Amino acid sequence: MRKFHPLFVLFISISLSVFIFSCNETTQDADSYGSIRGTVKTSEGNLPLEGVSIATNPGTTVVSTNADGEFNLGEILIGDYSVSAKREDYTSENFSVKVQSGQEVFMSVIMKIAPEESEVPDEPVYVTPLNASEKHRVDSVTLVWNNGETVEGDTLRYDVILYEGGDDFVGTKLVSNTLDTTLFVSGLLFETPYRWKVIARNRSLDESVGREWKFRTEDYPNNRFFFVKDTLGSKDIYSWDLNEGHLVRLTTDGNSQIQPRLSPNRERLAYSSHETGEYHIYTMDKKGQNVLKITTDRPIASYHNAGFGFCWIHDGYRILYGHYDELWRVNHDGTEEYLVVKAPEGRHFRECHYNKYTGRLVVLTIGVEPYDSEIYLMDSSGANMEVLVDSVPGILSGPQFSIDGTQVIFSQDVSGLQGDDGRQLDAHIFRIDVDGSNLTDLSENGKTAGTNDLQAIYSPDGGKIIFMNEPSDGLGVKNIWTMDINGGGRELIIPNAEMPEWN
Repeated sequence: MRKFHPLFVLFISISLSVFIFSCNETTQDADSYGSIRGTVKTSEGNLPLEGVSIATNPGTTVVSTNADGEFNLGEILIGDYSVSAKREDYTSENFSVKVQSGQEVFMSVIMKIAPEESEVPDEPVYVTPLNASEKHRVDSVTLVWNNGETVEGDTLRYDVILYEGGDDFVGTKLVSNTLDTTLFVSGLLFETPYRWKVIARNRSLDESVGREWKFRTEDYPNNRFFFVKDTLGSKDIYSWDLNEGHLVRLTTDGNSQIQPRLSPNRERLAYSSHETGEYHIYTMDKKGQNVLKITTDRPIASYHNAGFGFCWIHDGYRILYGHYDELWRVNHDGTEEYLVVKAPEGRHFRECHYNKYTGRLVVLTIGVEPYDSEIYLMDSSGANMEVLVDSVPGILSGPQFSIDGTQVIFSQDVSGLQGDDGRQLDAHIFRIDVDGSNLTDLSENGKTAGTNDLQAIYSPDGGKIIFMNEPSDGLGVKNIWTMDINGGGRELIIPNAEMPEWN
């Protein structure tokens, strides 16, 4: 029988720290915390041991000893912990401490040089996750194992291999030659089976390969918000339910993918893509899968148009889009393209929105100059076109119906600037009745000076307006906000994002 070697001699002394409370200083309950600090020295010569990894389970923080062998884990929530001390070529072990309110645990640790290893390590023993049917969050899976019956004193290192899905036979090495027996994993895929295994290796490079264990990730979230973010120089479409870990990037082609718009039946997402060098309309499901390009010969194009200018109509079976001075209709699968109507002389179609309750369209046409814009109402067939907002000083953009179709919201730059570059200095969101009455400035009392309110749409229940606000210098961060339908209650909900859509 092989002799077991003690890993270290541990002395724990506990001293009560004095906490002084100020009536206006703390926002946390200090009674919920204690602390852990200590020193690590060698058994040979009692010398300070630098570079020892100190960690706790449950996890708090991981620190390393300094040149004097000292470590400090700082404030820790009260409770029972297992603390580990590990360094290559030295023995390692876990030990238990109790952290009590207002008390400091001081640890004096003596570590011995690890003995030579001659036996192959035992197969690693898996601790968690073990239940293959249990669903785990994609951003917080903790893999835990131990060294089984391997003799105390062995200094083992581990490789961890993760296999994604049923067809992954190679796997990805998440970590190599780690001394830890816990690994935090994030960035996984939703609704995906995973397998994992651990390879244990001693200092003599003898290996033991553990068996594979399985777990699954959580179901795909029902994300309510879709929007566009800049991703390394390109624009991509994301979805999010505002919960940590549920931000999903839906497009990854490396080109500009913009203007997400949900179909009326809430099943598919249409968007503009610059993948071919021109903006065309694509659709995909809400998971970013089953992508289909539905425009072919005619891209979305007009004066001052960078991919805007399409909308779903009817039951989600058709899409309207502007192609210069023509408004075209196409089926959701790319079939049966049909010319609906031509714009007034010298104007191009730039944006549109359809209301299913009234069967009416609101469209924005634009002239050669970016500030020469008008908003029209008309039937979905193109008949009965009438001006709702005539060409006024400042750029117009983003006309959208209210849920019941009785009102339209849009943005207008009220700064009076009419430059050829299309820059806006003070864009406000306005609301107007479809008969042209009751024009109301919704940004008047809440918008920060020097910013623009743009891209406004109603929430699905009509109780909120979601929109993008950006600095008027064109250089600052774009953020997505909501407000009440009368302009109050402004709230930032999605930073560094634009072109919102609400599921």
